[in-house]
Amino acid sequence: MSALQEQASLLRAFLRTDFRRLALGCGAGMLAAAIVGYFIGVTVPETVGEVLEAFQQMVLEAGVIDDTGNISVFALLRNNWQAMLTSAAYGAIPFLFLPMVSLMTNGALLGLLAGYYRSNGMSMAAYLAGILPHGVFELSALVLSIACGTCLCRNLCYLVLGSSRRVPLVDLLSNLLRVLLLIVLPLTVAAALIECYITPVVMGLFLPAGTTLAALPMIP
Repeated sequence: MSALQEQASLLRAFLRTDFRRLALGCGAGMLAAAIVGYFIGVTVPETVGEVLEAFQQMVLEAGVIDDTGNISVFALLRNNWQAMLTSAAYGAIPFLFLPMVSLMTNGALLGLLAGYYRSNGMSMAAYLAGILPHGVFELSALVLSIACGTCLCRNLCYLVLGSSRRVPLVDLLSNLLRVLLLIVLPLTVAAALIECYITPVVMGLFLPAGTTLAALPMIP
């Protein structure tokens, strides 16, 4: 058995533990945050517009999207990978469960954007076309990263409290690193490539004539 096959086997074993349920719970939490964000977006579109504008400015300053709406694949990959690692690293602080902040924030932003589109009479098909092609990969990676951080935080709580449910920290970190390198990293690479070269084309099919992607709020 090669080293890669061995690592893949260990990864599969870890995914069969309660980490899988934890990841599914994180996914459900993000969906719930998106639903809440959607209703806020429909109810107060003016405030949401200001929030999205501030977020777009942050994206521009990060160099992911330029003034013409073009996306840099390398800047996007760097930004996404940094977000994934940060979401996982938040778990290094016990008891606070900071990865949930990333979960709620990202879920709410997705919902706010959908509500903004709806309130401004824009096509929900265009919204979905701008999210789903790369979002299938990117959101999966984000949920797994948040699950990694949550799993780490939970185990640190067990360690501090002396719970019998704790697992050796080195073993857990090894498993979480496998998730990040063997699953999250490839997903972020695929998401960046799709978002740069496929999503704009797909989204353009659902936009009215004369509408440019640069004129629309987006969440890369």
